[in-house]
Amino acid sequence: MMQKIVIIGAGPAGLLLAHYLLARGHYQVEIYERRPDPRRVKQSDQRVFPISLQARGMSAIRAIPGLEAALSEKGVWAKGVFLHRSKGQPRKIERKTPQLLIERNQLTLALLQHLLAGYGGEALTITFDCACVGINQDSQTVTLQPTAGEPFTVRFDRLVGADGVRSQVREALVASGDMHCQQELVPQRYKPLFVSRVSQDKTIELAADCIHRWDLGKRALVLMTPQRGDRLSGIVIFLPGINPLELFTTDEAVLAYFQAKCPSLGQVMTLENTADLRQRPVSKLITVKCDRMHVGDRILLIGDAVHAVTPSISQGCNASLQDVMVFAQQLDQFQDDWSQTLPAFTAQRLPDVHALRDLSDYCFPLSKLMIPEFLFRVTLGRKLNHWFPQLFKPFPLELIVDGDLPYSEVLKQCQGWINRVRRSAPPQLKSSKA
Repeated sequence: MMQKIVIIGAGPAGLLLAHYLLARGHYQVEIYERRPDPRRVKQSDQRVFPISLQARGMSAIRAIPGLEAALSEKGVWAKGVFLHRSKGQPRKIERKTPQLLIERNQLTLALLQHLLAGYGGEALTITFDCACVGINQDSQTVTLQPTAGEPFTVRFDRLVGADGVRSQVREALVASGDMHCQQELVPQRYKPLFVSRVSQDKTIELAADCIHRWDLGKRALVLMTPQRGDRLSGIVIFLPGINPLELFTTDEAVLAYFQAKCPSLGQVMTLENTADLRQRPVSKLITVKCDRMHVGDRILLIGDAVHAVTPSISQGCNASLQDVMVFAQQLDQFQDDWSQTLPAFTAQRLPDVHALRDLSDYCFPLSKLMIPEFLFRVTLGRKLNHWFPQLFKPFPLELIVDGDLPYSEVLKQCQGWINRVRRSAPPQLKSSKA
């Protein structure tokens, strides 16, 4: 008998879960998304955020035939990170495993197109511009509010909350007392930045196969990832009250600032780029930590809806996609009996996503005193670990990015470093309640 699965949220996690469920052959899937259909929105109008898909995320992607190739057409494979300096040559850190760099809207679009190409008719329906506004567990119904029109109700056999950091599914379950959730405002603020990878006169070209990082001082930095079409997509990160861009009142002054602080970036920037940067609002990030990933035997939460973390180690999307793969493995084990699958999934996955919270917050040094050790561990320390693994522990990022060791095991192996970074954190880098 076909079961009706209602998924709230058509982001990467929700769309990938639909792929996995429909491939099993005995589910009917309905997806509801509060945002517009990405196929009908101009790219310049969409939310743009660079994502780095690493071993965990790619393992989940590769389980769907043809999906990796579809994503590769919209992204760029990166082999390492360039740490740029105001003077001298940048330091390059090679990665053992290439990462796929792709803008979030392009990832979502590719997942959507691939899903619709493989399934349709009665098996799959997707409704955009339609937000979840209520859940009734007794009647197994969800109330939805279209952008235009009257609210309506749909029935479900199983409900999945994949609706992101501001999940309405999670909020309804918290309000009913079925789960507990801790939300905190990330100390850092950010602004998106988009530039060409090649200067206008073609004399300067930044590497197309690496992530780029520049330090601006006072704990501000720039992270840029190469994208298709010789573009760089990234963010300027800074602490509240220390926005370096607020010091300048003209586009020319902002451009001169970047040319002085990060010459290699400033040489590919234009006044149009700085005007766009100045006009964009300052954005905030929220982390989410819940005490469970399911409620009863009918409701599942995945991705940012249940474990949003800071983007410092680029694991948010990777962990969300891995949720889907782990859940599918539990469905296999319990032969699609959700009453056994859901608690088993929470028991297996919750320790890992809680460990990811600590890894995301405290993987990188938060005090100047720890920066020399950090640079040692990501360069010479990597070789020493290869030669003397018992004496020199790997840096957490190596274990996270280049493999699929459970996050809880990574934290266990690197607990000493994480504890030291946590103790060294200055007060302004402590999270606050959202």
